Amino acid sequence: MDYSHDEQQQEVAGLAATILDDIVTPDHLAALASSGAAYDERTWRELARAGLLGIALPEAHGGSGAGLVELGLVVEHAARVNAPLFLVETAVAAAGAVAHLGTEAQRARLLPGFAAGESLLSAAIARRSTASPGFTATRSDGVLVVDGAAAHVPLAAVADRVLLPVTDAEGHRGLVLVAPGADGVTLVEHPSVDRQRRWRLEAAGVRVDLEDVVVAPTAASAEAMEWFDVLVTSFRAVQQLGTAQGALAMAAEHVRSREQFGRPIGTFQAVSHAVADAYIDVQGIRLTTWRAVWLLDQGTSDPEAAAIAAWWAADAPVRIVETAMQVHGGVSVDLDYPLHRYFLAARQGGLALGGSGQTLLDLGDRMAVA
Repeated sequence: MDYSHDEQQQEVAGLAATILDDIVTPDHLAALASSGAAYDERTWRELARAGLLGIALPEAHGGSGAGLVELGLVVEHAARVNAPLFLVETAVAAAGAVAHLGTEAQRARLLPGFAAGESLLSAAIARRSTASPGFTATRSDGVLVVDGAAAHVPLAAVADRVLLPVTDAEGHRGLVLVAPGADGVTLVEHPSVDRQRRWRLEAAGVRVDLEDVVVAPTAASAEAMEWFDVLVTSFRAVQQLGTAQGALAMAAEHVRSREQFGRPIGTFQAVSHAVADAYIDVQGIRLTTWRAVWLLDQGTSDPEAAAIAAWWAADAPVRIVETAMQVHGGVSVDLDYPLHRYFLAARQGGLALGGSGQTLLDLGDRMAVA
């Protein structure tokens, strides 16, 4: 295994950082929050123009033909600057599922517009920590009839298609695409921990034609759905890694520049030990997360590697952000100071993974079965 980034990957990371650092400033985020926008459209278009939205999509369908590691580097830096782009649900889950599991006709119909920033795809991935019932699929007259609901769906009101995980009566899992404006679809906006706009998507008798079935729920769909689960879990961990790194960078800068008794506070043992512990936590997330993504990129879907990354990514980021807040003191809770965004993002990301307790139980179950 080699987790070091090659020349192409370093160029992708540098390009993503240049675009995101230039646009997504604290003032830009404050303006977005005041506007009530569903996502950061300006940054979205710039990433598309640079070929980064479709970095892992096939060149034949408007993408750049790179791998999942390159996509991970974009997701990581977007989280590091708190950009409200929802790349896990859009570029990873929805576009990734169409690219890797969909039909050639679906790729030709959906991916070029997405890669160009002209159309939006999202995904209704139920959070492990909520009571979202999920979606059922019933075969009827040559179509799938979908019922159910999922909360915390980003971009649901503006997306062209939303990817829904479904389960049939025999327990087989699959993936379908629905238009938010289709008959039987209801959207209800609700609050989120990170204060970003999300919706509860409810489906009542929604008829899905075969052209929008990405993975049909059959006895043969288990392998594809395991790949999808590992993909989403691994990239949720990437997102948490970016959040943790952003908070740690703020903490490091603050303890270098803030002085007490004539010297930087980072030179005091209690402060330096706390920041060092946070750095070790970041390295734990980094190593386990990139292992899971690297394996996927090599064609190996490893649920155990993803589960280990999920535990680190659910458990450590809040601890890292709390350390950053402690070394900042009272200013850390000022909503005009950007550190609070990392706290909210770490909480939201940890809940999306199911929380540290649930991820540890999942890992224990896997070890018990093995």
